[in-house]
Amino acid sequence: MRLMTRVLLAAALVTLVNVAMLPALAQEGYKLRRVFKVNDIRRYKMVMDMNGEMQMGQNTMPLNMQMVMTYREKVAGIKDGKATVHSTIESTKMYMNGQEFASPMAPDMSNVVITTVIDDRNKVHEIKGLERVAMGAPGVGNMNFGTGFNSPAMFPEGEVRVGDSWETEVPIPNAGDLKFTAKHTLVNVEKVGGVDAARIRTELEIPFEKLMAAMAGQTPGGMPPMTGVMKMVAFTYYDLATGNILKMDGDMVMTLQMQGGASPQTPQNMQMNMTAKMSLTQVKDEKPAGK
Repeated sequence: MRLMTRVLLAAALVTLVNVAMLPALAQEGYKLRRVFKVNDIRRYKMVMDMNGEMQMGQNTMPLNMQMVMTYREKVAGIKDGKATVHSTIESTKMYMNGQEFASPMAPDMSNVVITTVIDDRNKVHEIKGLERVAMGAPGVGNMNFGTGFNSPAMFPEGEVRVGDSWETEVPIPNAGDLKFTAKHTLVNVEKVGGVDAARIRTELEIPFEKLMAAMAGQTPGGMPPMTGVMKMVAFTYYDLATGNILKMDGDMVMTLQMQGGASPQTPQNMQMNMTAKMSLTQVKDEKPAGK
């Protein structure tokens, strides 16, 4: 009887250990990579809803804006393992308090073509064509149109498992050697429209004081000192087979203080508090293939 009890206890212990190990054994590694194909075309729609308020002196003004943009990506060529991607902005609309408006300060971005040279890890090696969009604004040239708006994720070198995190550096143009660190986490793998997709969480924080210090001498004359921070958390779904973006949603929180009095353009101190919700979805291409 005592022997039988020991056998049963041993069997139960082995079973318990095996059950405990099952999740670890079931963990699958994924090597995230872009797979390029010449003339491959994808079309996206981005929506950004911004809400907050701006305070200048004793006056407070509510901010309620929305931007809707559609653009197309086309792989124009592949050389030395890198793809040349042409991103064409088809339309951009701005809304203020529910009413469409056209800002006289905003550039005409319709049919703007941005060219990026990108490798299979989502690293951008070259970007051209942002002149009409950037209007010379420092930092705008870093927008990675070739791999998806507001998504700075670069794939890690080796395999990752669900729950793994990695960090990448986001360089800021016109800011010397300043780089910010983005943290990425593979949250899970799930089906999106029948496609196996990796859901990656990206976290990025940019302190404006540090940014302004690094860009000293690069900003327009009379630009007042700025402090504050911008924080972004985005969840992006990547096609496991191709590495292409299927969709993205994210949140941004920004607080900005600008010291007035030093410039006629900003005679008063200004403070802005804003939150934004971003979404990016892949939509049906309406043009013939190859166009």
